[in-house]
Amino acid sequence: MGMPTNTPMSFDTLRASLDHLTVKELQLLQREVEKRLEDLTAEIDWLDTEYMEEARKDADDSITLESVRAALAKIPGSMSDLIIAEREDRF
Repeated sequence: MGMPTNTPMSFDTLRASLDHLTVKELQLLQREVEKRLEDLTAEIDWLDTEYMEEARKDADDSITLESVRAALAKIPGSMSDLIIAEREDRF
């Protein structure tokens, strides 16, 4: 008899258990996990429709990807360095 589906299991225990499965069993497990994830995500409304509507109102179709890239290219240095520096200033 198998373990009940709601019994918590550590990641290490799960990994060790997976090592003992055959390829066919792993494929069956993968299909089952994918199906459950699809069922789970179908129940959840991930899209914030209110935010999307507000963003559409603020959108400006005259702004092109090229113009955004050109504006960003004018920023000196590395964006990641700037973000790291700002974080260091806050903490």
